[in-house]
Amino acid sequence: MPRLCRELDTGPDGLSAREAARRLAAHGPNEVRRKAGPSVWREVATQLAHPLAPLLWAAAALAFVADLAVLGWTVLAVIVVNADFALLQERQAERAVETLARCLPEHALVVRDGHPLTVEARELVPGDVVLLEEGTRSRRTPGSPRAVWRWTCRC
Repeated sequence: MPRLCRELDTGPDGLSAREAARRLAAHGPNEVRRKAGPSVWREVATQLAHPLAPLLWAAAALAFVADLAVLGWTVLAVIVVNADFALLQERQAERAVETLARCLPEHALVVRDGHPLTVEARELVPGDVVLLEEGTRSRRTPGSPRAVWRWTCRC
């Protein structure tokens, strides 16, 4: 734990408000960014040109040259089906990330300047000390904090 504190330049009193603002400016907001993706046609073209596609395209061409049209058409069908499955899988992964982003909490309880403070989850920065409370549904874990301190233990 001392090594982690040194690497993140933090401690039990958390970051100062000034340092948190500096890190927010340096690292940007703590949020899942949705980038505008390429058009569907561009994605299909990308899938049709994946690293193994040239090998399959060559196999199809050789099949047609060797007068094995059925084999050529079959290889072309495999290329198209593979591209469709890959495109579908990428779309599902994008939707999963969007769903996870909606599950993130809006606020987090952190220690800054030695005092607990509620901040927007998007304002969390590396080195923030996040306080987690037992049994409060509204306090879902924001971001990806490391559990390093156990403040109290009631048995």
